[in-house]
Amino acid sequence: MRLPSFALLFLRFAVAFAQQESIMPGHPAGMTGLTTETPSETRGIYDTPAMDLRARLTASDKNVYPQRSLKPASHSRDTSNTMKMLNKANAFMQWYMVYFPMPFGSYSKETNWLFGLSKYNAFTVKPKNTIDSVTQASSISALAYYTLNTQYKMVLESNIMQHNNKAIWKTDILYTYYPLLFYGVGNDTDLENESTLNTTNVQCYSYYLFKVYKKWYLGPVFDYLNYYQVNLIDGSSTDQQGTTLTEYQGRQTGLGIKLSMEGRNNRLNAKSGVYVDAGFTRYSTALGGRFNYSYFQFDVRYYHTFRKKLTVATQLRTESKRGDVPVQSLAFLGGDYFMRGTYLGRYRDHVALDSQVELRFPIFWIIGGTLFGGLGQVAPAYSKINIGSFHETHGFGLRLQVDRAHDINLRLDISFSKDQSIIIMNFAEAF
Repeated sequence: MRLPSFALLFLRFAVAFAQQESIMPGHPAGMTGLTTETPSETRGIYDTPAMDLRARLTASDKNVYPQRSLKPASHSRDTSNTMKMLNKANAFMQWYMVYFPMPFGSYSKETNWLFGLSKYNAFTVKPKNTIDSVTQASSISALAYYTLNTQYKMVLESNIMQHNNKAIWKTDILYTYYPLLFYGVGNDTDLENESTLNTTNVQCYSYYLFKVYKKWYLGPVFDYLNYYQVNLIDGSSTDQQGTTLTEYQGRQTGLGIKLSMEGRNNRLNAKSGVYVDAGFTRYSTALGGRFNYSYFQFDVRYYHTFRKKLTVATQLRTESKRGDVPVQSLAFLGGDYFMRGTYLGRYRDHVALDSQVELRFPIFWIIGGTLFGGLGQVAPAYSKINIGSFHETHGFGLRLQVDRAHDINLRLDISFSKDQSIIIMNFAEAF
Protein backbone atom coordinates (compact mmCIF):
# COMPACT_ATOMS: atom_id res chain seq x y z
CA MET A 1 0.00 0.00 0.00
CA ARG A 2 1.35 3.41 -0.96
CA LEU A 3 1.16 6.43 1.30
CA PRO A 4 0.15 9.82 -0.21
CA SER A 5 2.83 11.66 1.73
CA PHE A 6 3.84 14.64 -0.42
CA ALA A 7 0.33 15.22 -1.76
CA LEU A 8 -1.12 15.63 1.72
CA LEU A 9 1.76 17.86 2.77
CA PHE A 10 1.02 20.07 -0.23
CA LEU A 11 -2.64 20.43 0.74
CA ARG A 12 -1.64 21.25 4.31
CA PHE A 13 0.74 23.92 3.01
CA ALA A 14 -2.05 25.39 0.88
CA VAL A 15 -4.26 25.85 3.92
CA ALA A 16 -1.40 27.44 5.85
CA PHE A 17 -0.72 29.78 2.94
CA ALA A 18 -4.36 30.82 2.86
CA GLN A 19 -4.03 32.22 6.36
CA GLN A 20 -1.82 34.98 4.99
CA GLU A 21 -3.44 38.29 4.00
CA SER A 22 -2.68 38.04 0.28
CA ILE A 23 -3.01 35.44 -2.45
CA MET A 24 -1.25 34.95 -5.74
CA PRO A 25 -2.93 36.17 -8.93
CA GLY A 26 -5.30 33.86 -10.78
CA HIS A 27 -4.15 31.70 -13.65
CA PRO A 28 -4.76 32.40 -17.32
CA ALA A 29 -7.72 30.75 -18.97
CA GLY A 30 -7.05 27.47 -20.71
CA MET A 31 -4.15 26.44 -18.45
CA THR A 32 -3.92 24.02 -15.57
CA GLY A 33 -1.02 22.29 -13.92
CA LEU A 34 -0.76 18.59 -13.59
CA THR A 35 0.41 15.41 -14.87
CA THR A 36 0.12 12.61 -17.32
CA GLU A 37 -2.83 10.98 -19.00
CA THR A 38 -3.87 7.38 -19.35
CA PRO A 39 -5.36 6.19 -22.64
CA SER A 40 -8.75 4.49 -22.63
CA GLU A 41 -7.16 1.27 -23.86
CA THR A 42 -4.48 -0.77 -22.09
CA ARG A 43 -1.24 -1.82 -23.73
CA GLY A 44 0.70 -4.38 -21.74
CA ILE A 45 2.16 -3.66 -18.33
CA TYR A 46 2.73 0.06 -18.72
CA ASP A 47 0.97 2.05 -16.03
CA THR A 48 2.05 4.36 -13.26
CA PRO A 49 1.98 3.31 -9.59
CA ALA A 50 -1.13 3.78 -7.54
CA MET A 51 0.03 7.04 -6.00
CA ASP A 52 1.17 8.77 -9.20
CA LEU A 53 -0.49 12.16 -9.57
CA ARG A 54 -1.95 12.58 -13.00
CA ALA A 55 -4.60 14.53 -14.87
CA ARG A 56 -6.40 13.85 -18.11
CA LEU A 57 -7.28 16.13 -20.97
CA THR A 58 -9.46 18.97 -19.73
CA ALA A 59 -12.15 21.13 -21.23
CA SER A 60 -10.91 24.63 -21.93
CA ASP A 61 -14.22 26.41 -22.48
CA LYS A 62 -16.86 26.46 -19.77
CA ASN A 63 -19.51 27.31 -22.37
CA VAL A 64 -18.89 23.97 -24.05
CA TYR A 65 -18.46 21.96 -20.85
CA PRO A 66 -20.82 22.82 -17.98
CA GLN A 67 -19.32 23.61 -14.62
CA ARG A 68 -19.10 21.04 -11.85
CA SER A 69 -22.32 20.62 -9.90
CA LEU A 70 -20.54 21.49 -6.66
CA LYS A 71 -20.61 25.20 -5.86
CA PRO A 72 -17.39 26.96 -6.83
CA ALA A 73 -15.40 28.19 -3.86
CA SER A 74 -15.64 31.81 -4.93
CA HIS A 75 -19.45 31.58 -5.11
CA SER A 76 -19.96 30.29 -1.59
CA ARG A 77 -22.51 32.29 0.43
CA ASP A 78 -20.69 31.48 3.66
CA THR A 79 -18.68 34.59 4.54
CA SER A 80 -17.12 33.23 7.72
CA ASN A 81 -13.38 33.46 8.29
CA THR A 82 -13.10 29.69 7.88
CA MET A 83 -14.68 29.79 4.43
CA LYS A 84 -12.52 32.73 3.42
CA MET A 85 -9.44 30.76 4.43
CA LEU A 86 -10.63 27.68 2.51
CA ASN A 87 -11.38 29.74 -0.59
CA LYS A 88 -7.89 31.25 -0.50
CA ALA A 89 -6.36 27.79 -0.11
CA ASN A 90 -8.30 26.60 -3.15
CA ALA A 91 -7.20 29.64 -5.16
CA PHE A 92 -3.59 28.98 -4.22
CA MET A 93 -3.80 25.36 -5.39
CA GLN A 94 -5.20 26.44 -8.75
CA TRP A 95 -2.48 29.07 -9.19
CA TYR A 96 0.30 26.67 -8.17
CA MET A 97 -0.74 23.98 -10.65
CA VAL A 98 -0.44 26.36 -13.58
CA TYR A 99 3.14 27.44 -13.03
CA PHE A 100 4.86 24.66 -11.09
CA PRO A 101 5.11 20.87 -11.21
CA MET A 102 3.41 18.86 -8.52
CA PRO A 103 5.76 16.90 -6.22
CA PHE A 104 4.62 13.51 -4.98
CA GLY A 105 5.96 10.61 -2.98
CA SER A 106 4.99 7.12 -1.89
CA TYR A 107 6.36 3.99 -0.32
CA SER A 108 6.12 0.29 -1.18
CA LYS A 109 8.21 -2.76 -0.43
CA GLU A 110 9.34 -3.19 -4.04
CA THR A 111 10.47 0.42 -4.53
CA ASN A 112 11.37 1.74 -1.08
CA TRP A 113 10.65 5.50 -1.05
CA LEU A 114 9.58 7.04 -4.36
CA PHE A 115 9.95 10.75 -5.23
CA GLY A 116 8.71 12.48 -8.36
CA LEU A 117 7.42 15.53 -10.21
CA SER A 118 4.50 15.86 -12.60
CA LYS A 119 3.24 18.67 -14.84
CA TYR A 120 0.13 19.13 -16.94
CA ASN A 121 -1.10 22.00 -19.12
CA ALA A 122 -4.27 22.35 -21.16
CA PHE A 123 -4.85 24.70 -24.08
CA THR A 124 -7.04 25.20 -27.14
CA VAL A 125 -5.78 24.95 -30.71
CA LYS A 126 -7.30 27.94 -32.53
CA PRO A 127 -6.33 30.78 -34.87
CA LYS A 128 -4.67 33.73 -33.18
CA ASN A 129 -6.90 36.47 -31.74
CA THR A 130 -10.11 34.47 -32.16
CA ILE A 131 -12.78 33.36 -29.71
CA ASP A 132 -13.43 29.62 -29.90
CA SER A 133 -16.32 28.08 -27.96
CA VAL A 134 -16.41 24.86 -30.01
CA THR A 135 -12.95 23.29 -30.05
CA GLN A 136 -12.26 20.93 -27.18
CA ALA A 137 -9.10 21.25 -25.13
CA SER A 138 -5.67 19.82 -25.94
CA SER A 139 -2.98 18.88 -23.44
CA ILE A 140 0.72 18.22 -22.98
CA SER A 141 1.92 16.47 -19.84
CA ALA A 142 5.09 15.06 -18.29
CA LEU A 143 5.95 12.81 -15.38
CA ALA A 144 9.22 11.65 -13.82
CA TYR A 145 10.07 9.80 -10.63
CA TYR A 146 12.94 7.97 -8.94
CA THR A 147 13.07 5.42 -6.12
CA LEU A 148 15.69 4.69 -3.47
CA ASN A 149 16.05 1.25 -5.07
CA THR A 150 17.43 2.98 -8.21
CA GLN A 151 14.25 2.57 -10.25
CA TYR A 152 12.75 5.29 -12.41
CA LYS A 153 10.08 6.25 -14.90
CA MET A 154 9.74 9.11 -17.41
CA VAL A 155 6.63 9.85 -19.46
CA LEU A 156 5.81 12.53 -22.04
CA GLU A 157 2.28 12.64 -23.44
CA SER A 158 0.31 14.88 -25.76
CA ASN A 159 -3.35 14.84 -26.72
CA ILE A 160 -4.09 17.40 -29.40
CA MET A 161 -7.60 18.28 -30.58
CA GLN A 162 -7.36 20.26 -33.79
CA HIS A 163 -9.35 23.43 -34.45
CA ASN A 164 -13.11 22.86 -34.74
CA ASN A 165 -12.58 19.30 -33.48
CA LYS A 166 -11.52 18.12 -36.93
CA ALA A 167 -8.97 15.56 -35.71
CA ILE A 168 -7.41 14.03 -32.60
CA TRP A 169 -3.67 13.35 -32.40
CA LYS A 170 -2.36 11.52 -29.37
CA THR A 171 1.23 10.46 -28.61
CA ASP A 172 2.70 8.74 -25.54
CA ILE A 173 6.44 8.24 -25.01
CA LEU A 174 7.63 6.19 -22.04
CA TYR A 175 10.94 4.99 -20.62
CA THR A 176 11.02 3.08 -17.35
CA TYR A 177 13.01 0.71 -15.18
CA TYR A 178 10.47 -0.32 -12.60
CA PRO A 179 9.23 -3.39 -10.66
CA LEU A 180 6.54 -5.69 -12.01
CA LEU A 181 4.58 -8.00 -9.71
CA PHE A 182 3.76 -11.28 -11.47
CA TYR A 183 1.23 -13.80 -10.12
CA GLY A 184 1.02 -16.12 -13.10
CA VAL A 185 -1.44 -16.53 -15.97
CA GLY A 186 -5.12 -17.28 -15.43
CA ASN A 187 -8.21 -16.24 -13.50
CA ASP A 188 -7.41 -18.24 -10.34
CA THR A 189 -3.80 -17.30 -9.51
CA ASP A 190 -2.82 -17.22 -5.84
CA LEU A 191 -1.55 -14.12 -4.07
CA GLU A 192 1.12 -16.28 -2.39
CA ASN A 193 2.72 -16.95 -5.80
CA GLU A 194 3.83 -13.31 -6.15
CA SER A 195 7.15 -12.68 -7.89
CA THR A 196 8.86 -9.31 -8.23
CA LEU A 197 10.89 -8.45 -11.32
CA ASN A 198 12.65 -5.27 -12.41
CA THR A 199 12.08 -4.61 -16.10
CA THR A 200 13.21 -1.97 -18.58
CA ASN A 201 10.50 -0.76 -20.95
CA VAL A 202 10.46 1.66 -23.86
CA GLN A 203 7.23 2.61 -25.58
CA CYS A 204 6.04 4.98 -28.28
CA TYR A 205 2.30 4.89 -28.92
CA SER A 206 0.44 7.22 -31.27
CA TYR A 207 -2.80 7.56 -33.19
CA TYR A 208 -4.30 10.18 -35.50
CA LEU A 209 -8.09 10.20 -35.82
CA PHE A 210 -9.99 12.13 -38.48
CA LYS A 211 -13.53 13.34 -37.87
CA VAL A 212 -15.66 11.28 -40.25
CA TYR A 213 -19.23 11.95 -39.08
CA LYS A 214 -20.55 14.24 -36.35
CA LYS A 215 -18.88 12.94 -33.14
CA TRP A 216 -17.20 9.92 -34.76
CA TYR A 217 -13.44 9.71 -35.39
CA LEU A 218 -11.43 7.14 -37.36
CA GLY A 219 -7.71 6.75 -37.98
CA PRO A 220 -4.46 4.74 -37.84
CA VAL A 221 -2.61 3.52 -34.74
CA PHE A 222 1.12 2.83 -34.28
CA ASP A 223 2.64 1.13 -31.26
CA TYR A 224 6.28 0.26 -30.49
CA LEU A 225 7.33 -1.49 -27.28
CA ASN A 226 10.65 -2.92 -26.14
CA TYR A 227 10.79 -5.05 -23.00
CA TYR A 228 14.25 -6.08 -21.84
CA GLN A 229 16.73 -6.29 -18.91
CA VAL A 230 14.43 -8.46 -16.80
CA ASN A 231 15.89 -9.13 -13.35
CA LEU A 232 14.21 -11.30 -10.72
CA ILE A 233 14.13 -9.59 -7.30
CA ASP A 234 11.99 -11.95 -5.27
CA GLY A 235 10.07 -15.20 -5.81
CA SER A 236 10.09 -17.24 -9.02
CA SER A 237 9.90 -15.93 -12.59
CA THR A 238 7.94 -19.07 -13.61
CA ASP A 239 4.31 -19.72 -12.64
CA GLN A 240 2.60 -23.05 -11.99
CA GLN A 241 1.95 -23.55 -15.72
CA GLY A 242 5.62 -23.00 -16.56
CA THR A 243 5.05 -19.53 -17.99
CA THR A 244 7.99 -17.19 -17.46
CA LEU A 245 8.44 -13.47 -18.01
CA THR A 246 12.16 -13.73 -18.70
CA GLU A 247 11.59 -15.62 -21.98
CA TYR A 248 9.49 -12.92 -23.62
CA GLN A 249 11.92 -10.05 -23.99
CA GLY A 250 12.24 -8.00 -27.15
CA ARG A 251 10.46 -5.58 -29.45
CA GLN A 252 6.76 -5.46 -30.26
CA THR A 253 5.70 -3.35 -33.24
CA GLY A 254 2.10 -2.90 -34.33
CA LEU A 255 -0.10 -1.04 -36.79
CA GLY A 256 -3.85 -0.75 -36.41
CA ILE A 257 -7.03 1.25 -36.72
CA LYS A 258 -9.19 3.01 -34.12
CA LEU A 259 -12.81 4.20 -34.10
CA SER A 260 -14.06 6.55 -31.38
CA MET A 261 -17.27 8.41 -30.60
CA GLU A 262 -16.96 11.34 -28.20
CA GLY A 263 -20.46 12.09 -26.93
CA ARG A 264 -19.72 13.14 -23.35
CA ASN A 265 -20.50 16.66 -22.17
CA ASN A 266 -17.05 16.80 -20.53
CA ARG A 267 -14.26 14.37 -21.32
CA LEU A 268 -12.63 14.92 -17.93
CA ASN A 269 -15.60 14.77 -15.59
CA ALA A 270 -18.65 13.64 -17.52
CA LYS A 271 -22.13 14.30 -16.20
CA SER A 272 -24.02 13.03 -19.24
CA GLY A 273 -23.48 11.39 -22.59
CA VAL A 274 -21.93 8.32 -24.17
CA TYR A 275 -18.36 7.41 -25.07
CA VAL A 276 -17.40 4.55 -27.40
CA ASP A 277 -13.86 3.43 -28.29
CA ALA A 278 -12.86 0.41 -30.38
CA GLY A 279 -9.55 -0.58 -31.92
CA PHE A 280 -7.66 -3.35 -33.68
CA THR A 281 -3.85 -3.58 -33.88
CA ARG A 282 -1.68 -6.22 -35.55
CA TYR A 283 1.82 -6.78 -34.11
CA SER A 284 4.17 -8.44 -36.58
CA THR A 285 7.77 -9.44 -37.24
CA ALA A 286 7.30 -7.85 -40.67
CA LEU A 287 7.21 -4.49 -38.86
CA GLY A 288 10.48 -5.14 -37.04
CA GLY A 289 9.12 -6.78 -33.91
CA ARG A 290 9.80 -10.19 -32.45
CA PHE A 291 6.19 -11.32 -31.94
CA ASN A 292 3.11 -11.91 -34.11
CA TYR A 293 -0.27 -11.33 -32.48
CA SER A 294 -3.53 -9.40 -32.81
CA TYR A 295 -5.09 -7.03 -30.28
CA PHE A 296 -8.76 -5.99 -30.12
CA GLN A 297 -10.27 -3.65 -27.54
CA PHE A 298 -13.72 -2.19 -26.94
CA ASP A 299 -14.84 0.35 -24.33
CA VAL A 300 -18.31 1.87 -23.88
CA ARG A 301 -19.36 4.32 -21.15
CA TYR A 302 -22.66 5.97 -20.21
CA TYR A 303 -23.32 8.89 -17.84
CA HIS A 304 -26.54 10.34 -16.42
CA THR A 305 -27.14 13.01 -13.76
CA PHE A 306 -30.36 13.18 -11.75
CA ARG A 307 -32.02 16.27 -10.24
CA LYS A 308 -30.29 15.85 -6.91
CA LYS A 309 -26.93 16.25 -8.68
CA LEU A 310 -26.29 12.53 -8.39
CA THR A 311 -24.30 11.21 -11.34
CA VAL A 312 -24.34 7.54 -12.29
CA ALA A 313 -21.40 6.46 -14.46
CA THR A 314 -21.16 3.01 -16.04
CA GLN A 315 -18.49 1.28 -18.12
CA LEU A 316 -18.17 -2.02 -20.00
CA ARG A 317 -14.71 -2.91 -21.29
CA THR A 318 -13.11 -5.89 -23.01
CA GLU A 319 -9.90 -6.77 -24.80
CA SER A 320 -8.61 -9.84 -26.62
CA LYS A 321 -5.08 -10.77 -27.68
CA ARG A 322 -4.53 -13.77 -29.97
CA GLY A 323 -1.32 -15.30 -31.28
CA ASP A 324 2.22 -15.31 -29.89
CA VAL A 325 1.45 -12.81 -27.12
CA PRO A 326 4.27 -11.95 -24.66
CA VAL A 327 3.20 -12.66 -21.09
CA GLN A 328 3.69 -9.06 -19.98
CA SER A 329 1.34 -7.90 -22.76
CA LEU A 330 -1.55 -10.26 -22.04
CA ALA A 331 -4.95 -8.76 -21.24
CA PHE A 332 -5.18 -8.00 -17.53
CA LEU A 333 -7.30 -6.67 -14.67
CA GLY A 334 -6.50 -4.15 -11.97
CA GLY A 335 -4.89 -0.76 -11.53
CA ASP A 336 -6.07 2.82 -11.02
CA TYR A 337 -8.84 2.88 -13.62
CA PHE A 338 -10.74 -0.43 -13.72
CA MET A 339 -11.13 -3.22 -11.17
CA ARG A 340 -9.84 -0.80 -8.54
CA GLY A 341 -8.88 -2.78 -5.45
CA THR A 342 -6.90 -5.28 -7.50
CA TYR A 343 -3.18 -4.82 -8.20
CA LEU A 344 -2.30 -3.94 -11.80
CA GLY A 345 -1.90 -7.24 -13.68
CA ARG A 346 -3.08 -9.37 -10.75
CA TYR A 347 -4.93 -11.55 -13.30
CA ARG A 348 -3.66 -12.03 -16.88
CA ASP A 349 -4.81 -14.06 -19.87
CA HIS A 350 -5.67 -13.74 -23.56
CA VAL A 351 -9.14 -12.26 -22.90
CA ALA A 352 -10.38 -9.78 -20.29
CA LEU A 353 -13.95 -8.66 -19.60
CA ASP A 354 -14.86 -6.17 -16.89
CA SER A 355 -17.43 -3.55 -15.96
CA GLN A 356 -17.91 -0.95 -13.26
CA VAL A 357 -20.54 1.43 -11.96
CA GLU A 358 -19.97 4.55 -9.87
CA LEU A 359 -22.25 6.94 -8.00
CA ARG A 360 -20.85 10.48 -7.75
CA PHE A 361 -22.40 13.06 -5.44
CA PRO A 362 -21.64 16.50 -3.91
CA ILE A 363 -20.94 16.76 -0.18
CA PHE A 364 -19.99 20.35 0.65
CA TRP A 365 -18.32 23.29 -1.07
CA ILE A 366 -15.69 21.82 -3.44
CA ILE A 367 -15.83 18.37 -1.84
CA GLY A 368 -17.61 15.40 -3.38
CA GLY A 369 -17.83 11.68 -2.84
CA THR A 370 -18.19 8.41 -4.73
CA LEU A 371 -19.28 4.82 -4.23
CA PHE A 372 -18.15 2.27 -6.81
CA GLY A 373 -18.05 -1.42 -7.61
CA GLY A 374 -16.68 -3.61 -10.38
CA LEU A 375 -16.74 -7.12 -11.82
CA GLY A 376 -14.03 -8.66 -13.99
CA GLN A 377 -12.64 -11.91 -15.35
CA VAL A 378 -9.79 -13.11 -17.56
CA ALA A 379 -9.87 -16.28 -19.65
CA PRO A 380 -7.96 -18.03 -22.46
CA ALA A 381 -10.93 -17.34 -24.81
CA TYR A 382 -14.40 -15.76 -24.69
CA SER A 383 -15.93 -19.24 -24.78
CA LYS A 384 -14.16 -20.02 -21.49
CA ILE A 385 -15.71 -17.15 -19.54
CA ASN A 386 -17.75 -18.52 -16.63
CA ILE A 387 -20.61 -16.52 -15.18
CA GLY A 388 -19.67 -17.72 -11.69
CA SER A 389 -15.97 -16.82 -11.92
CA PHE A 390 -16.05 -13.02 -11.93
CA HIS A 391 -13.88 -11.20 -9.41
CA GLU A 392 -15.54 -8.38 -7.46
CA THR A 393 -14.13 -5.08 -6.25
CA HIS A 394 -15.75 -2.20 -4.39
CA GLY A 395 -14.84 0.98 -2.61
CA PHE A 396 -15.52 4.61 -1.85
CA GLY A 397 -13.77 7.89 -2.52
CA LEU A 398 -13.52 11.60 -1.91
CA ARG A 399 -13.17 14.33 -4.54
CA LEU A 400 -11.57 17.75 -4.07
CA GLN A 401 -12.08 20.28 -6.86
CA VAL A 402 -8.68 21.84 -7.51
CA ASP A 403 -9.41 23.59 -10.83
CA ARG A 404 -12.84 25.20 -11.15
CA ALA A 405 -12.31 26.47 -14.70
CA HIS A 406 -11.58 23.00 -16.09
CA ASP A 407 -13.50 20.96 -13.51
CA ILE A 408 -10.45 18.98 -12.34
CA ASN A 409 -10.78 16.91 -9.17
CA LEU A 410 -8.18 15.39 -6.92
CA ARG A 411 -9.33 11.78 -6.57
CA LEU A 412 -8.78 9.70 -3.44
CA ASP A 413 -10.17 6.16 -3.71
CA ILE A 414 -10.05 3.42 -1.08
CA SER A 415 -10.77 0.15 -2.85
CA PHE A 416 -11.06 -3.50 -1.86
CA SER A 417 -11.01 -6.96 -3.42
CA LYS A 418 -11.14 -10.41 -1.82
CA ASP A 419 -7.42 -10.44 -0.97
CA GLN A 420 -6.16 -6.88 -1.43
CA SER A 421 -6.91 -3.27 -0.47
CA ILE A 422 -5.46 -0.30 -2.34
CA ILE A 423 -5.38 3.47 -1.80
CA ILE A 424 -5.38 5.46 -5.05
CA MET A 425 -4.63 9.17 -5.29
CA ASN A 426 -4.94 10.63 -8.75
CA PHE A 427 -6.39 13.44 -10.82
CA ALA A 428 -9.62 13.13 -12.85
CA GLU A 429 -12.18 10.37 -12.62
CA ALA A 430 -11.31 6.73 -13.23
CA PHE A 431 -13.59 6.70 -16.30
